[in-house]
Amino acid sequence: MMNNRFRKEIMKNASESKLSKDKLQKRLKEEGILKMKNCRPANAERPTTARISSVQFHPGAQVVMVSGIDNAISLFQVDGKTNPKIQSIYLEKFPIFKACFSANGEELLATSIRSKVLYVYDMLAGKLTPVHQVRGLKEKIVKRFEVSPDGSFLLISGIAGFSHLLSMKTKELIGSMKINGRISASTFSSDSKRIYTSSGNGEVYVWDVNSRKCINRFFDEGSLYGLSIATSKNGQYVACGLSIHPPTCPSSERFVEHLFMPDTMFSMYDPKRLPEEDRLYIGLV
Repeated sequence: MMNNRFRKEIMKNASESKLSKDKLQKRLKEEGILKMKNCRPANAERPTTARISSVQFHPGAQVVMVSGIDNAISLFQVDGKTNPKIQSIYLEKFPIFKACFSANGEELLATSIRSKVLYVYDMLAGKLTPVHQVRGLKEKIVKRFEVSPDGSFLLISGIAGFSHLLSMKTKELIGSMKINGRISASTFSSDSKRIYTSSGNGEVYVWDVNSRKCINRFFDEGSLYGLSIATSKNGQYVACGLSIHPPTCPSSERFVEHLFMPDTMFSMYDPKRLPEEDRLYIGLV
């Protein structure tokens, strides 16, 4: 069942703020059962022979990308029936840790689990280019990265708390930022003007992209181990995914998602967080 009930603590988006009270209540009324249909696997024509590492839809075409630690990236035309394979790109001795489209979908980027090489595949020209070394970047392994929504920047998460901001166009280093401890997750704001970095101990850092200066930092109360972080497209919320058990806990884990109001993140050490009942809990045993 869908539980899409309106809460006063949640801000309305731009379109909802213009609706009358009656229309808003009608829009937020529970609709009953959400029906879904199980379709043919997207990668049925070319299943990976090892663990899948990344799956992503193309931002402008009906295409899905699937990569795995079997050194291959495959593209499929998604129709829900046959999902024909468009092509596969094989990277020799390069078990893929992450693959991702650029914001405009013209490039495909890939990193490995034990390499500092960044592969860039030109979707229009069909050309594969390895970036062996970024000047000024001293990381021995490049694994985790994020692409800014406006397509201008590439953020690489390094070791010892360093984040490196690169130009998406030239793949050159612009500057670096550092947090205390280990980086667990990073993301850009929807307007690409800020970066949110979560540390392993649950502390969140907010950075200004232009100056690369930290404009605020705060602890996500109750977090023992930060796992992920994401921003909403309308810029109204920041979600922090975390574990409330230490990472060494062998028997079970419980994952929680906290929602914050970004406007309170830039001036408050204890920013506004949505109340307990608005958290998402996921238990694994």
